[in-house]
Amino acid sequence: MRRTANAVAMMADAPPPDVSLPEGGLAVINDPALVSHTEMVFKAAFGGDKVLRVPPATASEDFSAFVNQGVPSMLFSIGVYDPRQVEESKKPGGKPLPFNHSPFFAPVPEPSIKTSVEAMSLAVLDALAPR
Repeated sequence: MRRTANAVAMMADAPPPDVSLPEGGLAVINDPALVSHTEMVFKAAFGGDKVLRVPPATASEDFSAFVNQGVPSMLFSIGVYDPRQVEESKKPGGKPLPFNHSPFFAPVPEPSIKTSVEAMSLAVLDALAPR
């Protein structure tokens, strides 16, 4: 990044830029016990075939600040796409589904919001339940 910024400045006959690369968000590492409890709650509420564990992803999130301070946490996602769009994306040459920071990200509002509110409420109530 520094080399490119310096090259662009030199081509524009501009002074060398001051390039700072601060540390970004760290990885979110879910609390295993919290995941297990919440997974059971979600399967009971939404059906076992609707709750999937996905492999770890390399995306970072500022939510990791809570996790790294020792707050038992988990980050989960809600399916928000039209099922036909998902099936089309799986076909050879299918268009990839846009992620949440894409300008093409367009969740189906009613079921997405309803499911998200229900899932978050269930997760919080379960996390706060006495054990």
